[in-house]
Amino acid sequence: MRFFTTLALTDDLISRIQNISPPDEDGDSAFFDSYEGHRAHVWVVKENEGIDKDVRRFRIHFNYEQGRGGRLRKSTPQVEQLLDILSSIEEKMDFDCQVAFEFGKRLKPKPIISLPIKYTESPNMPFDIIQGLRLVKLDDKKWKYDAILEAVTAGTIMANISFSHTSEIQESLANKILEEGAAIAESFVSKEQ
Repeated sequence: MRFFTTLALTDDLISRIQNISPPDEDGDSAFFDSYEGHRAHVWVVKENEGIDKDVRRFRIHFNYEQGRGGRLRKSTPQVEQLLDILSSIEEKMDFDCQVAFEFGKRLKPKPIISLPIKYTESPNMPFDIIQGLRLVKLDDKKWKYDAILEAVTAGTIMANISFSHTSEIQESLANKILEEGAAIAESFVSKEQ
């Protein structure tokens, strides 16, 4: 799962962030977490300065993935510390989100459109089967979300969901985004188990 937003940070917030995670040569700070077979890292990336030199904009990149993260040293900048700092921003912001799900054989997944699709209408086509599709949902002609469904192996379906989520930054942000992505994915793939 990945999501990001861009926001203007006050000098006080920048100072608090950089005191915990000193910036690299590009002015970026990194934060980490590891828990129950997952790991997370968040980058606070300095954006190029625009017209207004007094406004300092940063892109906040959140990445959560499966895998052993191991124990973190106490000196390692923690994601929780960053969330504590950024939760003082009371305004809601838009996050661009991408969440990937794998529905394995044991779940007996059924996508709303059968995959793979064998295409036999023309013998001279440069392909034999369609293994994936990109499906887009609009809300009043405005993009709401899209889902890329792919039959990666027999009986396994991958669903990559992209959407926008509006929220304040808070400790439960990642869980809310995961739940929204899962709800969208489950509207495209049902499970027999």
